[in-house]
Amino acid sequence: MSLRLRITLLVVAVVTVVVVVVGERTYTAAETELVEEVDLELVNRARGLLSARGPGGAFGLGSIDEVDRPAARGPGSRLFDAIERDVWARVVAADGTVLRDFGPAFEASVELGDFPQEGDPPVLGDAEIGTTRGRVVTVPVGTLGFVQIARPLAEIDQSLDDLVNRILLIGLLAVLGAGGVAWFVAGSTVEPIRRLTAASEQVARTGEFDHPVDGAGGAEVGRLAASFNSMLAALSASRRQQHRLVMDASHELRTPLTSMQTNIDVLRGRADLDPQMRAAIVDDIHAEIGELSALVAELVELATDVREDELVAPVELATIAASIAERASRRGTHDVVLDVRRSTLIDGRPIALARAVRNLVENAMKFAPEGTRVRVEIDGGRLLVHDQGPGVAEPDREVIFDRFHRSEATKSLPGSGLGLAIVRQVAEAHGGSVVAAASPDGGAAVGFTIPTSVDHR
Repeated sequence: MSLRLRITLLVVAVVTVVVVVVGERTYTAAETELVEEVDLELVNRARGLLSARGPGGAFGLGSIDEVDRPAARGPGSRLFDAIERDVWARVVAADGTVLRDFGPAFEASVELGDFPQEGDPPVLGDAEIGTTRGRVVTVPVGTLGFVQIARPLAEIDQSLDDLVNRILLIGLLAVLGAGGVAWFVAGSTVEPIRRLTAASEQVARTGEFDHPVDGAGGAEVGRLAASFNSMLAALSASRRQQHRLVMDASHELRTPLTSMQTNIDVLRGRADLDPQMRAAIVDDIHAEIGELSALVAELVELATDVREDELVAPVELATIAASIAERASRRGTHDVVLDVRRSTLIDGRPIALARAVRNLVENAMKFAPEGTRVRVEIDGGRLLVHDQGPGVAEPDREVIFDRFHRSEATKSLPGSGLGLAIVRQVAEAHGGSVVAAASPDGGAAVGFTIPTSVDHR
């Protein structure tokens, strides 16, 4: 079942329920009002009967025998005048026995115990007049007993039947109209989703991400289309980056592999090789293997999504940098110092951040002269590593964080060209950015800036 049909059926169901409820309430209110009008007329008639009684008895009648006299029942008599407009009336004895019927007989729902006594108001009840329902009023008439006057509700039932027919007709038109409008509106609402579905299917079928979706069709649908287009753009960028990474990696891997292949061929082809030269070749192979291992490790780390490696936790850059600086000073030939100007909490991934800081410190130590100082400056979410080396030329400051970037001055130095690329990946995964500038210490200042917990709030 399509979404358009589901929306239409839902609207039709809701409108149907509303029509049924409103129709039932309308019918009930109309029936109550019409029956109350009949009851009011019957009560007024009953009060007229009570006011017609004289000192001689009920309506001037002392007994049921007097009721049978033509003078008492004929035109002009009080009893006849009281019920002349109703052919459904009867006199009931005190024990509930029907003494006389004036017109066709009828059945009343009023029990004997509910009959009114002298001074009580008239009592209303339901009646059955043949096959027609009606209403009946009971009034006391002294020693004679009670008089009951009934009125059929045939006219009211006919009016209610007409009302039911009108409710059904209006309800049917309302349901059909609501269904048509819902079908039209659902069609225009679902159309952007259909376009989005078609684009998704095309992407899945062709594997191409260059199929943006039109975002017209409402705020929610527009946001969904924009999110889908952003996802396509991210996937396309990811594919380009992967392709570039593979091409760059293949180029970088080819050099150490070719060198090792050449050295191995020399070792295999010359059995009388000088021991000193042989040792140099073996050392070179060992160094190439070390470089290759480091390159592979950095490639794996660069290809891994930092955001999925570990959970985010509140950390301080100063705490992470302190252990790295202490270990680098102990193992290297540089004095690595920590310059904490402002330490605040950040929401970060400790292992990834430690890797980025370590890469920055190792990069600074690689370019700084031996015996000089490397300073790690921390100011909130900003971390800069200052060295006293040759610095970074201004044209290179925008590209030193690219994968495998090696300037002309650094191509002879060891390294894969991936360390700073990993720094940028970590910074961007934390919603931050990287920075490279001239350092007041004389060399370069390279680092990153990421939002702190205060910035998030």
